[in-house]
Order: sequence, then C-alpha cells, then structure tokens
Amino acid sequence: MKNTLIIYESKYGSTEKIVKSMAPIIGHSRYCKVDEFKEEYKEFQYVIIGSPVYKEQINKKIIEFIKNNLDWLKEKKVVIFCTCLSKECGSKYLNQLKTLLGNNLVYDEVLYGNLILDRLSKEDYNSIKKFYEKIKKPIEDVEKLNLETIIGFALDIKKIKDKDIVKAPKELIKEQAEKFIKTHNTCTLATGFNKRVRSTPIEYNYKDGHLYFITEGGEKFAHLLQNNNISISIYDQFTAMNNLGGMQILGEATIVEYKSRQYYDVLHLKKVTKEKIDKLPVMLNILKVKINKIEFTYSKFKSMGYDIKQTLDF
Repeated sequence: MKNTLIIYESKYGSTEKIVKSMAPIIGHSRYCKVDEFKEEYKEFQYVIIGSPVYKEQINKKIIEFIKNNLDWLKEKKVVIFCTCLSKECGSKYLNQLKTLLGNNLVYDEVLYGNLILDRLSKEDYNSIKKFYEKIKKPIEDVEKLNLETIIGFALDIKKIKDKDIVKAPKELIKEQAEKFIKTHNTCTLATGFNKRVRSTPIEYNYKDGHLYFITEGGEKFAHLLQNNNISISIYDQFTAMNNLGGMQILGEATIVEYKSRQYYDVLHLKKVTKEKIDKLPVMLNILKVKINKIEFTYSKFKSMGYDIKQTLDF
C-alpha cells in the first residue's frame, strides 16, 4: 500500500477537522502543517495539500510550500483541496495551485467550511459584519461542513490509490484466496441493521464461491431478515508485518429452507447425516453466503511481484 502525506494549514479549524477525519479512512497516512514538514516525508508516494480560503486567497504558507518544493512534488501524485463557503469561489482560488502542479495533479475538490461568529478574531468579525450590512442580511453562523462529504472525499482518494497497485492476475488471486479460505475453518461474521450490529465467531464450509454456516440461530437473524448484506473476516494470527494473511469478504446471505434438498446437501458437505439432525431436540439453521468481493492482504503476493493487498470481484 502506498503511503500518503497530508500537508495543510487551517485558520478556524474546518480544514484541520477534514484532515483528521479523512486520514484514517485513507490509511497508510501522516498529516502535518507546513512548519512541521520533515525531509523524510519526501519519500511518501501520494501528497494531499489542503488549505482554507481566507481573505479571498489560499493560505500563503501553502502557496510558498508548493513553489519551494515543485521539483519533488512533480514526481508524486498530488491531490489538492480547499475549504470555502462558496464552491465557485473555491474553484477559482484552486486554479493557482493547479497551474503550479501541472499534470501530476490527480484530483482536486472544494469542500464547504464553517463560519462560527464567536470563534472569529475581532478584526475578522468586524469585516464579516460590514459585509453582511452591505448586502443587507442579518449576520449569523454558517455551518456547511458536512461529515458525509468529508467521508466521500476520503473514499474517492482511497479509490484512486487502490487503482494504483501492482495487481495480480485474477486467476492467481482467486487461486490464493480459495486456498486461504480452505485452509481455515472459522471466521467472524458481521451483520447489522440500523443501529444494531453483531459480530459472530463461527465455523464455515466453502464450495464454489459460497460459504455455508450451520447455526442454532440468534440475533444475527434479526439483521439478516432486514439486511442480507454481510461482511466476513478470515485471518491468520499476527506474527510479524512481513507475514500477514487476512481477508475481508463482502457478500449476500440467504437462509436455506429447513429440510429442503439444499439443506441436506449442506449437511452432507459438513459430513453430518440426516438421521443425526432429525434426532436433535432443536432445529439447526443454515446460512448460505454468496461471495461478491474479497479484499485480501497476503504477504506472499509481494514475493510474487505484486502489491500485498489484492481485490477480487466474484
């Protein structure tokens, strides 16, 4: 996974909130202000630069940083953003940075900020007050910073990064993924609906792109009856960073009809006889999960010449 450096300046906190919210979503990242920048940060592969728009311009420290570091910045993939109460104005102010950075700029965005009056300096408050008097509107707080928008922005950057990996051939990923699944037998099955979530350690069987679970029941069924989208984790015990093995599976679950032909076929897969099941005092339920996507982190991919994290769509 390629590392990401986020360089920013913030006047009244909106830009800083964006940076601190998106850094863990993007992953493999570090953030710093211009004055905190260190020479070793030039080794990061991706660089995100964020600035507020203040007094109708991008922060001067950000502009000077870009001008003074163009040589190495032009060897990176760069994302820029600014916070501004007007997207149209923000786009205009970003043009200066876009001109400086040129073709290595992979993404730019204007994100709304906030204007909280009691946080302003006296000088800024008086300036804003005069502006509102001029346009004949009451002066009031403006809160446009939206967490959902911040998350969407971070996920967009993550998608850009994910496309930039050294991808293994699909058949190789599938071969290694199925081998990993078959050499394990226990996973964590996560379900949820609205504010209810559940994570269940459970044994499984695998066949032809499907996982099968036998269970007495429980709260997970309350979720599955309303939301059949599930997430499954299968993983090795951690020993070292150069020996990682784990996957997250996204899929759709269905409840196999009790005592149907498929029900007994799954029992046969688990080497459980019909007679044994019929003698039990309670019924057992079977879940069938169709695998849609696997995100596989596996150190062995690196020795094959590929990125350690691979994605497989079924």
